[in-house]
Amino acid sequence: MKIVIEKVLKDKEGAAAIAKESPFYPDGKGGQLGDRGKIGNANVKKVIQKKDGIYHILDKEIEPGEYEVWIDENRRQDIAIQHTAQHILSAAFMEVADIETVSFHMGEELSTIDLGAAPILKEVMDEAEDLANKIVLENRQVKEHIVKREEVQKFPLRKPISEKVKGDVRIIEVEGFDFSACGGFHVKGTGEIGIIKIIDYEKVKGSLMRIYYVAGMRALREYRKRVDILKSLTSKLTASVDEIEKRIENILEDAKRKSSILDKISEEYAKVLSSELLKSADKIGELSIIFYEGFESVGKYLFKFLGDKENLLIFVKVDGGYEVGSNSLNIGELIKKMNQKIGSRGGGGKNRGRLMTNFGKYKILEILKEVLP
Repeated sequence: MKIVIEKVLKDKEGAAAIAKESPFYPDGKGGQLGDRGKIGNANVKKVIQKKDGIYHILDKEIEPGEYEVWIDENRRQDIAIQHTAQHILSAAFMEVADIETVSFHMGEELSTIDLGAAPILKEVMDEAEDLANKIVLENRQVKEHIVKREEVQKFPLRKPISEKVKGDVRIIEVEGFDFSACGGFHVKGTGEIGIIKIIDYEKVKGSLMRIYYVAGMRALREYRKRVDILKSLTSKLTASVDEIEKRIENILEDAKRKSSILDKISEEYAKVLSSELLKSADKIGELSIIFYEGFESVGKYLFKFLGDKENLLIFVKVDGGYEVGSNSLNIGELIKKMNQKIGSRGGGGKNRGRLMTNFGKYKILEILKEVLP
């Protein structure tokens, strides 16, 4: 198999080798992934169809001319499996609940179908998934029909084609189950798919349900990953598969209870600590300045017990800097001045803000002496 490269341009992703015609299927066409392979000794990273030709994004530059090409047939077969699985799953939702497919996107790891209804009951999803896999197990033929535009009405298409479509139309039939106009790759028989599995779903765009699915070897890899995770969890939690959900619920409930207790202890400690911090506060004129660099769970309560004190400035250490508060200073203005002085970041309102800096207490005290009124 050969290709004629007419022009090569530099692209931000690599070299773009442009041809008028190409055996490589473009990325994104019909929601499908594109081919990968080689042109000469250069690897094809992406294939883009544009008005002036087919752009092959390569990992190295080549000269214009004629080249031998190699296409990754294993990838193409995986694409065919995922794409045919989409036809079957979409038809199954129509059969089970009269729910139409609005759009389809194929990813490198998993694919999505947007369905024109939300929410969809879990029982409906299971029923559609069961029906889809029944069609797979029956190893029905997947046939290609190339027909004239005026002959399309002879086929019970799941989704009507646009009136803008002219010329011959390619119709993919899953024997006795689905007819769809499509230009992508498909298997010869549904048995090649192996299995179709919905692995997640979510409501999107208000009235659509997006389902995430895998098929073929992708489904096997996903199942293997989840079994390995489950096995690891059952071992760590010393629980059987049947017990693990209850065990995790107990652990989460216990963690929630302990977190609540810890929060109350932190609050009580902050209350006691407040008076000690006031006694040891640094002074700049009439202003007392407190620094606390301990537990954040304690620090957040210091503002509760000290925030209403007059002539007090509080710095509580947080990730990346300090939470700052005062009842006597405009904190937003103070942080703005410090940012200009030391190149820190952050901001705030009248009484509270955040100063993002790596400087510690003593350097900040030096800067405060310069910026405080």
